[in-house]
Amino acid sequence: MKILLLAMPDAANNFHRIIKVPNLGLCSIAAQLKLHEVKVVDLVLVHRNIQAWLQRFLHDFRPDVIGISSMSFQYESALRVMSICRTFLPHTTLVLGGYHATLSYRELTHDSPPFDFLLRGEGEQSFPALLEALDGQRTLFDVPGLSWRHNGAFIHNPAGPLLDVARLPLPERDARVLDGFTYFDRKLDCVETSRGCTMTCTFCSITGMYGTSFRCYGIERVIADLKELQKRGIRTVLLVDDNITLDSQRFTSLARAIVEHGLNSMEYLVQASVAGIVADPELIPALARANFAMVFLGIESVLPQNLALFQKGDIREKTERAVRLLRQHGIGVMGGFIIGNPDDGPEEIREVFRASRRLGIDLPYVQCVTPYPGTRIREELLEAGLVTNPDRLSRYTGFMCNVRTKRLSVGQLNRIMNWENLKVFFSPSMFIGNYFVRKREKGALKVLLNNLDLVRGFFTGDQFRSRHRF
Repeated sequence: MKILLLAMPDAANNFHRIIKVPNLGLCSIAAQLKLHEVKVVDLVLVHRNIQAWLQRFLHDFRPDVIGISSMSFQYESALRVMSICRTFLPHTTLVLGGYHATLSYRELTHDSPPFDFLLRGEGEQSFPALLEALDGQRTLFDVPGLSWRHNGAFIHNPAGPLLDVARLPLPERDARVLDGFTYFDRKLDCVETSRGCTMTCTFCSITGMYGTSFRCYGIERVIADLKELQKRGIRTVLLVDDNITLDSQRFTSLARAIVEHGLNSMEYLVQASVAGIVADPELIPALARANFAMVFLGIESVLPQNLALFQKGDIREKTERAVRLLRQHGIGVMGGFIIGNPDDGPEEIREVFRASRRLGIDLPYVQCVTPYPGTRIREELLEAGLVTNPDRLSRYTGFMCNVRTKRLSVGQLNRIMNWENLKVFFSPSMFIGNYFVRKREKGALKVLLNNLDLVRGFFTGDQFRSRHRF
């Protein structure tokens, strides 16, 4: 069969000038479909006239099955994409998968959805099984994680077991139709070295997708994947693990293997937990030798009551140590913080921004707590009556407030975020010793322009106005 796998055009952040990231999961699914003709399209690279571009592509390729991957905030775009596909190719089978499908499958199949099938969980297992069922090699009842119409109503097959990721082949990147993924002006691609997380952070939906699991690829397999990227001329690698620092010693070994195999000519970006990044004293020096350029550090908060709310533990001393050591080794720090928590008032929010300056964060990434489907914090905030937008998920970017606090309205919350962002990004301390200023002047300008977009958006209310056009 001809198979088309589509990633939505929406990006969760406003860093369009800085980074464009491909959907690695669809390439991993494509690697399981050797008997079929498979094409992967990342619509994030189709900036305007998506409908016209997609219609031309559908006319030329004529897929038998279209798989659509969607996060919660992308589902509005997924509906538009499915409508285009259904109108242009009315007999093509439409399959929805990804995080939103997995976490909200009952709501999505309640009425008359625009897709034919919904797949929950890991697509490398369920999508090939569905194709076998469509080809008559098994029954639909035997497809793990499948939601499908039976006798006029959707039924939901049991989920399959979690995959042994060590047995997965390398992603099939040659299936991509579009290219042009970049970090600043350098070619970028992604690598996954582990999957899942055992932490129980209340704001996170990863455990809803995989449970509290942590599964690692062999380091030899990761090195083989990195060598493929090096051959492709990739200069920047984004490690997309859910929590690579759960096993900090393994991460240290991986960094050493990168150096041993001469792969540190590429630079690396990664997200890490505060506790994990300082758990092994050899890790940060090893990352520096391996040419890790930037670490997104999940700080979340500097206030004890909010760290307790998130079930993060008191990591304040570890946060200071992690930022200090990363900066000492020449690694940039992007600090993730969450505000808008139930007891937050103006002073609590201001303290988060002050802390980002005090710590020396190169790029603060301050989001409003977001009630994502499948998270415990959504249930808690709904029960407390603090969710102001429970349904319009396209606003669930993290930078649009969809909650109020016990002390602040959603409008007040937005205004305080806006003002504090202005103070941070125009503070002289943001430029003295800043990683972006120190390493690349053009990059520093892009970061500044990007954050001007954030500030403009807070005033206009459309800070995440789509950069793409249907």
